[in-house]
Amino acid sequence: MLRSKFHFERYERFIASLRSQVISGYSEMHHIVPRCYGGKDDANNLIRLTARQHFVAHHMLWKAYGGSMARAFFMMSNFGKYGVVNSRTYEAARSEYAAEVSAQFLGKKLGSPSEETRKKQAQAKLGRKLSPEHIEKVRVAGMGRVTSEETKRKISASKKGISTRGFGFSQSEETKLKLRLANMSRPLVTCPHCCGAFKDHGGLKRWHLDNCKHKRTSNV
Repeated sequence: MLRSKFHFERYERFIASLRSQVISGYSEMHHIVPRCYGGKDDANNLIRLTARQHFVAHHMLWKAYGGSMARAFFMMSNFGKYGVVNSRTYEAARSEYAAEVSAQFLGKKLGSPSEETRKKQAQAKLGRKLSPEHIEKVRVAGMGRVTSEETKRKISASKKGISTRGFGFSQSEETKLKLRLANMSRPLVTCPHCCGAFKDHGGLKRWHLDNCKHKRTSNV
């Protein structure tokens, strides 16, 4: 429910002034109409903003709507080591974070876990017993499933002690770097049920959106 018409109209003018801008550096995707208020993922409802503009936009939405929009704005303001957060501080924090992640992964090779890591994983599984109910579920889930020849080769290789991580497939260092940088630039997506703002990745769909624990409450 709209709380302040003044701030809502101010927000609309702010977004209208940025529709034609071109951003060359770091940017974030913003839903003009929040998803928790019926906004869609259509191109008309999406706009690319700088980190500072995105912060200001959510500050205006919080002032306009209050309530559920407070969570999204709070999540964007949660940069403890930077002290009191404003739009410039948020932009500096996001840029610094992006640079740190880039430097952290630059030149690193992605491969199979080390022998020490494998031993720790095996040790953690020792003594773990599956319940009869779980075993039955696994059995039923596998009934009628056809195993491909590739999967059979992987199973055979794993039983012979051969690593199957990336079996028959390898990526160049350039491709790996592109994937890391692409992941860094993933947009923030607002969950329509809890109104939290999160990076658009696999965990988002697992814990939010249609699988959000607040879904039932928000739909009542």
